[in-house]
Amino acid sequence: MKNIVEVYCFIDNFVKRIESKSTKSLVGRKSALSKTDYITLAILKQEYGIKTTKQLYEFVQSYMKKDFPPLPSYQQFNDGIKSTFRYFVIIVWLLAKRTRKKEAKYHIVDSSPLPVCNNQYRFLAKVFKGLARPGKNLNGWFWGFKLHLIINQDMEIESIRISDGSMHDIDALERDFIEGIRGWLVGDKGYIGQRKAQELAEKDIRLVTRSRANMGKKPALPIHNYLLSKRQAIESTFSYLKHRLSALNGYARSAEGFFVNVFAAIVTYTLKHKKNENMLLIQDFSMFLIS
Repeated sequence: MKNIVEVYCFIDNFVKRIESKSTKSLVGRKSALSKTDYITLAILKQEYGIKTTKQLYEFVQSYMKKDFPPLPSYQQFNDGIKSTFRYFVIIVWLLAKRTRKKEAKYHIVDSSPLPVCNNQYRFLAKVFKGLARPGKNLNGWFWGFKLHLIINQDMEIESIRISDGSMHDIDALERDFIEGIRGWLVGDKGYIGQRKAQELAEKDIRLVTRSRANMGKKPALPIHNYLLSKRQAIESTFSYLKHRLSALNGYARSAEGFFVNVFAAIVTYTLKHKKNENMLLIQDFSMFLIS
């Protein structure tokens, strides 16, 4: 990340804007670290490839204690990281909405599993009971959630949706997930559906997919072949999120901690791949913030 100070200042201004509109009164002792500190540390955790909150706490103790004094106990630190969940949801939504304002040549959609555990151990995972569900992909069955993404030709994330593992990819193409998307939308065979294609066409979205083996072959236009050749870009995005930024957290002990890890990885990816150097100016997000 080019300038963590810029990121910290943006987050601090953002948190102040959100808290200034909150009617909830604060009760109890003031936290040793601010919400801005916790959000920044969660982003640094993904940037440095730190796997667990415990390892992050030890890292801050050893190398960044002078930057984040006074450091609270580990339990308070862990609770503070989990408390950033609602802030990350809003930050991800704002950054994606800002990206969708750009004129895109085409869009690519796909999903990737966010397994909580192996499917055979799903009855032992009490933390996610009632939230996670079994799903299946090319690698077999998993138990957990799905991350649905839409990116543009510059591999910038335009839209995010998290569903349980049982949701079919094509069913995710609705409501807020496709809001603001116009033009070519490239997907894999999981998005084949004549009725859905017609619904999207009414919204000025032209869905492009490959045909299944048991479907009749239709002549493809050169533009279709070109767009389908670009679909692999979203696989690179998922790979970067999961392996470089550790979006998958097999050590999560709470739903909040699990999703904070996912959203922090998405924010880190967006900040590292931003094309517009001025995209972190807080005034640029004023139109999206509730007044």
